Amino acid sequence: MKTVIERCVILGLVCCMNFSMIAFAQKTANFEGVVVFKKKGETHGIVDSVTMRLYIKGDKFMAEDVKDANQPRIIVDSKKKAIFMVTDRSREYMQMPMPPATPVTPAKAPVKTTDKQTIAGHDCERWTDKGIELDSELWASSDLGKLSLPSGQMGVNLISSNNMATFLKNSGLFPMLFIERNKAGREMTRLEVVSVERKNLAEQVFEPPQGYNKMAMPTGTLNDGQDNTPKKKKK
Repeated sequence: MKTVIERCVILGLVCCMNFSMIAFAQKTANFEGVVVFKKKGETHGIVDSVTMRLYIKGDKFMAEDVKDANQPRIIVDSKKKAIFMVTDRSREYMQMPMPPATPVTPAKAPVKTTDKQTIAGHDCERWTDKGIELDSELWASSDLGKLSLPSGQMGVNLISSNNMATFLKNSGLFPMLFIERNKAGREMTRLEVVSVERKNLAEQVFEPPQGYNKMAMPTGTLNDGQDNTPKKKKK
């Protein structure tokens, strides 16, 4: 079981985003369909890449590893405030509480440039943001509807810039290409859309399948909702 949990973390954190809460919102039409992302990232000198397929419907999404069907699928349902890790190989799933929401507005607004290009058949504009350690670049389209991406705390990590992720959550934009570079100009993260398919998705896609066994979440693993801080002894 440990290896399954570790792979879930890798699927999320090494496959990479670090912002916090998925929120498909209100003012702009939300995207519904299937998006395939290719993610390459470097962490502490280790380069890893993954191709993820995201099924998205309103305030729900399901993520799976395209190249390895044995890896767990991750389901996030923000209405139920729940995260599920589903292992089809063993017909089991775990349920975790959703972490706290991110700030509703970015600390500073990314800068919109005049640069434009077409990515996967969609017109995109370029936004930039300078951080303390990393500078980020976002190419986003306004013709697909709104797509906010989930956070590393939720088991799936696609955009590691909290500020850029919060900006996306509040915009009507669809991220097509996201790049992070260190101050020396070295590319540390690249998230790129491979394909986009608008389609209606059944509710069952975002639920653990019937007949699967629910497992207890091991204490101290990811976010089990428990307070593991040492208790002070009463004098």
